[in-house]
Amino acid sequence: MARKTIDLDTIQANGKRGETQRPAFTKVNENFADVYAGLDEVQAAVDSLDSRMAGRNRLINGDFRVWQRGSTFAAATGARYTADRWRVNAQGSTISASRDDIAAGGGAGGRLLAGSRHMLKLAVESAAGADNMALVQQRIEDVRTFAGKRVTISFKARATVDNFKVGLEFQQSFGTNGSTAADSIGGAITLDTMWRWHQLTVDVPGIAGRTLGTDDYLQLSLWLDAGATFAGRAFGAGQKSGVVYLAEVQIEEGDTATDFDRRPEALELLLCQRYYETVEVNRILGITYTANGDSRACIPFKVRKRVPPIIASPPTALNLVGFGSEGSLINFNGGNPGWQSTVDAAVLSSMSNNMQQWGAVVVWSTTSQILVYADAEL
Repeated sequence: MARKTIDLDTIQANGKRGETQRPAFTKVNENFADVYAGLDEVQAAVDSLDSRMAGRNRLINGDFRVWQRGSTFAAATGARYTADRWRVNAQGSTISASRDDIAAGGGAGGRLLAGSRHMLKLAVESAAGADNMALVQQRIEDVRTFAGKRVTISFKARATVDNFKVGLEFQQSFGTNGSTAADSIGGAITLDTMWRWHQLTVDVPGIAGRTLGTDDYLQLSLWLDAGATFAGRAFGAGQKSGVVYLAEVQIEEGDTATDFDRRPEALELLLCQRYYETVEVNRILGITYTANGDSRACIPFKVRKRVPPIIASPPTALNLVGFGSEGSLINFNGGNPGWQSTVDAAVLSSMSNNMQQWGAVVVWSTTSQILVYADAEL
């Protein structure tokens, strides 16, 4: 509505200049009503914009796009990484994990899954026992994340059986030499055989007075199977077998779940590679070889790592080509190399079979092969 202006100058019927109090204050009230209505519209627009801003989701690879370690992980016990940043763990019971593709348009999930290409399939074989369990989890770097805040966990999921209860638990880990971890923060949801969008709002405790160590994190665990020992942490998830399909997992600040925060493909991969990266050796490497058999090769990472990573390489011998001291090309077997690392590069510190040449050489692989697995996970 147009702004209403109080007439201060026109001579009124009573002979006085300007409008009387009642019509004047009526216009004031109407103007304020318009202002507040406009502010409500602005707030609604801001809220709508906020739900579309990238960076809301503090989980990485929440839509299971990135699988650097492979796409199928057989049923087993113990802790291991599957899709990037996602770790399964089982004790007594077993759990398998694999990537399932989502058909164009969302497949069986319809509009719920229309924006994603992959989901995580988790198959649990429960074994009765108080200490037995199976779960999937992600550790978010820095325990200060969401500390003292209200957050909402949301995801799309279904199970192969009805009444499949899942415990959603936050754990605040204060790291090595830090305070004792705080766990059992969360609640439970129940899956059935239909695809649904599930949400749970949780108040994350503050951390004032806590001591922070190294490698601290906030961990989200989805308890799929839990014996009596873990009943509290798993919010009564109980013991049962079944298959769970999981997609578009998100944690965001506030008490409302918004649409999944889908980051660009390149950015999602870079975020994953801060914690884990595979490097192929189909690139040139610089090596200095000296008479005492010492070798050095710097293999740069695509992304700076969280900490100097643990370096591993396949057990197969490294096939290399190099320039000897006389400038001739020489094929040689690099053997099983030894590794060191910085946050920026893997360093080939030794080779069991060195070139029998002195001087500086440049080498590259004669076959396309994985040379380095760099692991800087929490």
